[in-house]
Amino acid sequence: MKHLNLSFSASGFLGIYHLGAASAFLKHGQKMLNAVKVFAGASAGSLVATVLLTAPQKIQESKDFLYTFSEDFRKPFPGVVKPRYDFMKYLREGIETILPAQAHEIAENRLYVSITNSKSIENCLVSSFASREELIKVTMLSSLTLSNSIIFIM
Repeated sequence: MKHLNLSFSASGFLGIYHLGAASAFLKHGQKMLNAVKVFAGASAGSLVATVLLTAPQKIQESKDFLYTFSEDFRKPFPGVVKPRYDFMKYLREGIETILPAQAHEIAENRLYVSITNSKSIENCLVSSFASREELIKVTMLSSLTLSNSIIFIM
């Protein structure tokens, strides 16, 4: 194999399927993963691509986090609709516990995160990350839906 590119689509809470595929790649497809030049993703897919590239040993921890996170959405009222529930804060906390300190260095020019401006509906791919914090912001931004008003300042 010369090289491959691996992309994970947007999928919301169905990102658990992407995590399952990532687990299978790690268990049965090391030769293939070694040939992957570029990892890419949108929304939940960008989070899975980021973990697979920068912290593959934390795929199971990522699954556990997503199960817990999605259970909050299944709870009856007042669950996530209560005023103090902060979806993005909870997501950020999960990302911060999973990504290593040097994640942005590992991801540099190997991870492509798809983000869409909700006002102009223009899409771009981000592959350069000045810091771990910037990588986290970009993956979180990718995870926002088009219906949200996106204001992102680096």
